[in-house]
Amino acid sequence: MIGIVGGYGAVGGAAARLLAGRGVRGVRIGGRDLEAARRFVGEELGGRGEAWQVDAYDEAALARFCRGCTVVVNCAGPSYLLLDRVARAAFLAGADYVDAAGDGPAFAGLASTGTAGATAVLSAGMLPGLTGLLPRHLARFAGAGPHRLDVYTGGLDRLTPAAAGDVLLSGRGDHGEALAAWRGGATVSRALAPAYGVELPYFHGPVTAYPFLGAEAARVAGELGLEEARWYNVITGDRVMAAMSAAVSAADLMRVAELELAGRTPYYVLLFQLSGPGTTRTMALRVDDSYELTAAVVAHTTEAVLRGEVEAGLHYADGVLDPARMLADLEPVAKIEISDDIPRIDLAAPAFEEGAL
Repeated sequence: MIGIVGGYGAVGGAAARLLAGRGVRGVRIGGRDLEAARRFVGEELGGRGEAWQVDAYDEAALARFCRGCTVVVNCAGPSYLLLDRVARAAFLAGADYVDAAGDGPAFAGLASTGTAGATAVLSAGMLPGLTGLLPRHLARFAGAGPHRLDVYTGGLDRLTPAAAGDVLLSGRGDHGEALAAWRGGATVSRALAPAYGVELPYFHGPVTAYPFLGAEAARVAGELGLEEARWYNVITGDRVMAAMSAAVSAADLMRVAELELAGRTPYYVLLFQLSGPGTTRTMALRVDDSYELTAAVVAHTTEAVLRGEVEAGLHYADGVLDPARMLADLEPVAKIEISDDIPRIDLAAPAFEEGAL
C-alpha cells in the first residue's frame, strides 16, 4: 500500500496515476477533502484505490492514514511549514517515506530523531531533486577541473496554493541566500546581481534571472568539489517579480501568475551548464507542466524504495538515485537535450561595488 498525502493535488494526483498505471496494487489517496479524494479514486484511478480524509497538521489523523502503508509519500505543502511531520508519522507506522520536497531544515529534524530503521528519501521532486541529481550526471563526464556550474530554472507556469506558499517562504535565511554564489568551497554573499530582460537558450525571453543559492545548491556544489556555482530563478513577466518583492499572500501570488499566463502557453525549463578548461556541456529539460515532471520524479523514487534499491536511513534523492535511469524514466514527460555546442552563459556582475551602499 502506497499512501499519498496530498494525493489528489497537482503533484500527488499525477504521481498516483503514474504508480497505478505501473502496476502498484494499492494506492491510498489522502487529503482534507474526502469527497475530492473519492472523486479522484473513482474518476482518475478507475476505483482502484482508497480515499482517506487526512490533515497533515493532525497527528492522530496522520497516524491512522499511515497505518498499513508500505511507503508514505508526501506531496502536501507548503513544505517549509510541514517540515518532518508526515515523515515522523510514517516511521511510527513502520513505513518508508518519500517526500516531493523537504530540504535542509526537514532533513536536519529527521537526522536528529532518526528514521527508526526505515528508508527516507527527501527532495524527491523537480526542485529540489532533479536540480541536484542532474549536475551529478554532467559531472560524471567532466574532465579534470576546476569546474563551474550554472543553473537556470523557471518559465511560465501556474502556481498551486502549496507552490505559492513555498515560493514566498523560500526566501527565509535557513533555506538559502539571494544574490549569493558558491566560490572556492564556500558561499559568497552578494556575489551576483539580477539580470533583467535577458535572452537565455530554451527560455521564451526576455526574462529575469534572479540569483538564489539554495540549501541544495550549496550542498551539491560542495560535494562535487566545484570551484564555482551560480543558481538562477528565471521569471517571465514583471508582475510576478513585483508581487514576490512585495511579500503578498499566496492567494495574491497565484492570481498574478494566472494573469501572466493568460493567453500564453505554459512551459518550464531546467538548464544546466558545466564548464571546465576549454569545454562547456549543456543539459536542458523542457516540459509543458512542472507538476507532471515533479510527479514523475516522485513516482520513480517511490518505485526505487519499493524495490529495495535505497538502503535504510535518511537520504537526499540526488545522493541515492541513478541519474541515467532517472532520465530514461522522464522521457515520456520531458524533452531532454545534451549539447557541447552552446557557449557558456555569463550573467555575472558584482551586485555591489566595494565601499558602495
